[in-house]
Amino acid sequence: MDNNNTYNKVKNEYTEYLRELHPDWDESTLHTHISDAFFAYRNTIVLSFWKCFADDTSMLQAQKDIMDYLVNEALSDKAKERTTNYYNAMVNLKEFLDSRGGVQQHIGYEYDCEKTIYNYCRMVYDGQMELDDAVEHLHKEVPCFGKSSHKSVYKVFACMMDGQRYSWKANTETTIYFITHIGQDYGIEKMKSALIATQENIKYYYAQTGSKSMSVCRGCLKIVADTGLSIPFDDGIFDGIIPKQNSDTTLTADTQTVHYWLYAAGDGSANWDQDQADGVMAIGWDNLGDLSDYSSKEEIRKKMKELYGDTSSYMNQVLATWQFANEIKPGDIVFVKKGRKLIIGRGVVEGEYVYDTERKQYANTRKVRWTDKGEWELSEQSAMKTLTDVTQYTDFVKKLQCLIDGDKHEEEILDAQEVEESYEPYTSDDFLQDVYMDEDRYNTLKSLLLTKKNVILQGAPGVGKTFAAKRLAFSIMGEKDNNRVKMVQFHQSYSYEDFIMGFRPTETGFELKKGVFYEFCRKAAEDDRPYFFIIDEINRGNLSKIFGELFMLIESDKRGVELQLLYADEQFSIPSNVHIIGMMNTADRSLAMLDYALRRRFAFFEITPAFASSGFRAYRTKINNPKFDRLIATVEQLNEVIANDDSLGEGFCIGHSYFCTKATINDEWMKSVVEYELIPLLKEYWFDEATKVKDWSRTLREVIR
Repeated sequence: MDNNNTYNKVKNEYTEYLRELHPDWDESTLHTHISDAFFAYRNTIVLSFWKCFADDTSMLQAQKDIMDYLVNEALSDKAKERTTNYYNAMVNLKEFLDSRGGVQQHIGYEYDCEKTIYNYCRMVYDGQMELDDAVEHLHKEVPCFGKSSHKSVYKVFACMMDGQRYSWKANTETTIYFITHIGQDYGIEKMKSALIATQENIKYYYAQTGSKSMSVCRGCLKIVADTGLSIPFDDGIFDGIIPKQNSDTTLTADTQTVHYWLYAAGDGSANWDQDQADGVMAIGWDNLGDLSDYSSKEEIRKKMKELYGDTSSYMNQVLATWQFANEIKPGDIVFVKKGRKLIIGRGVVEGEYVYDTERKQYANTRKVRWTDKGEWELSEQSAMKTLTDVTQYTDFVKKLQCLIDGDKHEEEILDAQEVEESYEPYTSDDFLQDVYMDEDRYNTLKSLLLTKKNVILQGAPGVGKTFAAKRLAFSIMGEKDNNRVKMVQFHQSYSYEDFIMGFRPTETGFELKKGVFYEFCRKAAEDDRPYFFIIDEINRGNLSKIFGELFMLIESDKRGVELQLLYADEQFSIPSNVHIIGMMNTADRSLAMLDYALRRRFAFFEITPAFASSGFRAYRTKINNPKFDRLIATVEQLNEVIANDDSLGEGFCIGHSYFCTKATINDEWMKSVVEYELIPLLKEYWFDEATKVKDWSRTLREVIR
């Protein structure tokens, strides 16, 4: 079975192995080889990543699976070349695993633990063993999962056997193994029940999150093809389902970013001593049972109303229980509070959520390594809630850290923080797959940014400027390290005091506060790796006012040159490893043109509608909807008219991202885009040409009828 902890462990070992084997490789080359070796794992292409390395036959099957994925799902126009690269990288990884005694020995019990899990589930279902006894055995034999996870997996098995929808999302390999062996052990009808239950789970999960569970669908399609059962697992199963949480957002939250939490250890933190002794953090609401059984906040809310009465919305309680079970993750920092003005401890989360039935109270737990105990008084009141994510309140987090670290020697703090973090690789191939841009233009953009240091991505609305900016940074870094990327948005009120430094009111007067760009540059100066500062809507701000005396220092040949800061008696420079990416909407008539002096300090790269790109053509092919194709063709014609309009021009063309979504593209979706996005845009463009708006509105409506 593929487990993230094992993946990170092996990846780190393999990284060191390659560093020793190829001391001449730079970090970029090293990251590319690692990324290629684990490509099949990151994209859940194969059913079991580790079993690919069992022998030559399994390696060749993995090669075939990668090729099928690139041709049929990624729709890559370089599928053969990319498959060869990924396969060769996997051959090198196999050599490493073989040098460690072979993949099965190196991975250990996790290599085929789905067999163990299946056997215990079967014994419980057949009445040969009690569930609690099976969970105890599984916790010892498959310790990478907590007891609550083992209980949830049994529920998945039982639902499969009974043909009922299950809400818990199991590992892909476990899901497919269950379905296959249910068919072998219980017959084709039970396999059919398992497939129906899984299809219902896939649709339910899509409705909740917007994810189509492609790896599970892929495995189920193979089972259906092999058995001749007529149970669909193509995109048609999602028709008519509108996801509650569509993941189309431009910049999704990164799961590897460390979050900071305020936590009350029971009423008045009465449980703090016990928490510290047990090495856990724990919350109550024990009547809810295992929190991992709930697939949404709404389910928790309904249960709370059922248990405690329908007199409250339970907003804070629902949020706390959901975040405790689903959003806190290993590596997060927890501050223990007592009352609203006292901090009494700090620790690092080390474990996943566990519902511990052996605890009489506060059964919802997570393992924590408590690093600090004491009493530190806050100058301001904190939230009253049991659990609060304070990550976004950066000043408050800094105050908390300084309160505790103030008495420590600098060496102690550095030693405590010197933990090498591992991030998901991100290569130029990943960029080209995510962003509809051809390779030559990508290489030009990358070269511009690395040489000029400052680039503005300009273009019409909906061409994917913001979407591309962060991915450009990742592709240059070779990994998704959000700690080296910062994004802000300029506006008319944004000032030097926000950007560099300035005086801000406090309870006792005024205090000099460091701005976001100042802090970012100081952080980058301590590192030799590239850092990226992204500015959305760069032309909405008064740039001379915001940059101040740093106006000169952003030039590529002035990096490292020091100047005296306006508000502080210190010299400041912009490090050479800081790269600035700005975004500018060329269609917004309300914005002033950029200052010419600042304009020459940036390279300008036009992001254009990518309807003709190979990536977007592949996207259309994958959707396979004639009405959608007609809509795109009409928009391309409309763009020609806009580009040739003297009052508009190419900078006002409609971008492709209006039509990029993970939701199912049906008549209702297309109608929504036309009526509530495109037509209002045309009314803005041709506010004084009502006839033209009317004609094009009618044309757009007709093509989707």
